[in-house]
Amino acid sequence: MLKTRASAAIDPATAPLTVSTPVQRRLLFISHANPQDNAAASWFATQLTLLGYEVWCDLKNTHAGENNFWLKVQKKIENEAAKFIFILSNNSRDFEKKRGLYKEVQTADDLKRDNFVLPLRIERLTGSVPILISPDLHIPSENWAEGLRELQKRLIADGVPREKTPDYQKIISWWPSVSAYEALVRKERTELVTNLLPFISLPTSVHFLHVASEGNLLSGRGQLKGALPSFPPYAVHGSYAISFASAADFMHLTHGYDITDDITVPTEQFLQSGLSRLEISSDTAKNIATYLIASAFENLLQTKKLSSKTVGLSRRKIWFPAHKLIKNNKHSISESGDRKMPVWFVGRVTHFRKPYTWHFGVQPTTDLRVHSGIILSPKAIISAPYQSERGEMPIPLDEKRVLKKLNWWNKDWRTKIIAFAAWLADDNETIRIPLGSQEIVLPALPEIISSDTSYLDKDDDAVIREILDWDGDASTDPA
Repeated sequence: MLKTRASAAIDPATAPLTVSTPVQRRLLFISHANPQDNAAASWFATQLTLLGYEVWCDLKNTHAGENNFWLKVQKKIENEAAKFIFILSNNSRDFEKKRGLYKEVQTADDLKRDNFVLPLRIERLTGSVPILISPDLHIPSENWAEGLRELQKRLIADGVPREKTPDYQKIISWWPSVSAYEALVRKERTELVTNLLPFISLPTSVHFLHVASEGNLLSGRGQLKGALPSFPPYAVHGSYAISFASAADFMHLTHGYDITDDITVPTEQFLQSGLSRLEISSDTAKNIATYLIASAFENLLQTKKLSSKTVGLSRRKIWFPAHKLIKNNKHSISESGDRKMPVWFVGRVTHFRKPYTWHFGVQPTTDLRVHSGIILSPKAIISAPYQSERGEMPIPLDEKRVLKKLNWWNKDWRTKIIAFAAWLADDNETIRIPLGSQEIVLPALPEIISSDTSYLDKDDDAVIREILDWDGDASTDPA
């Protein structure tokens, strides 16, 4: 069996839809500051509805002027609500400005039901919490996905029943009132860990090699391919093999050939100016160096025994760990000095009652023009379940889903990139890629940048289900 972090949590697809307790009320009443907290309210309302719960949430505020509106609200809370979910924020905590919220919370509090009012705190508060809101029940949901998981645990523990079929029409009616951008993007300054491994150092020199056999100079890819090993990598330019490895490095790996350093150029000079005597421009020089670096990094991934899947017209590869290649399919890391936490690279998810297996993978891109580093695009290899003990391997469902973008700023997938890089580095501070007597050095921790914008996180399973639902054209969502 494949072990995944989700196995320790509650799987929405396998959790009981009904319980044997005599609970009759099934409605989740969401109270929030309208319109300031519409993004949070609509997100939680949508997710809870997709999980099968019956949800009431007034996002459009179209009925507030009706004479009997508050009577309807009171009856909803008193007669139908199983839980009163209060979106706690800096806007909603100010009952002086939000008298309607005070009426709702007062009605819920007057019922004196145990664990009836569930506050969901969606941001850091700048002031005190209203006395009607019990601080013991707070669900800190600044990370909404984590808040949703905690809320769901409480709903299941308290026996709130669910429907088998979500109310999709209700979801459709909610989302026009708030844009997806408002729901996913927040104007908060934050430190972001990117998916870029910037070069700490590159080989200091580029070697232009001549290869001869019995005194005859070899020329062209066909002749040189038969004379030189596939690693260290080299590019062919006329009679030259261009490599970061020297003639001496290659002489240790081949027999029967004379290999000499005809030209040696500093790497920095080669990238900036090319080599005019061989009519190599700076752009061509960057292309050559990009190929050499990408090949060296790919060799590292092969050495680590990762599996690969070639996708797209570019024939670029996605690299991923086979089941149990990494011990227990996980690698433990520590972020910001916290205790080490396991990060899973293989797992299972159920979507519409069907089981799937996923593998975390990366599609590396070498960039010498803008970022000067290697970009690791996170990918998900999703397949039907398979028996790894029989030697079976995952067969991706289809190429368009493999090519689906996974946002590196998503917390769980961002953490996987960090853990993957740490595993590549054998938990050292750097990733070192030898190229004969020279080497490429990358940091084990991807680059960290400051941003004025932060993003809403989703958990592993939410990302996988989003891909399974996606039915776009791969050409419109490039890797």
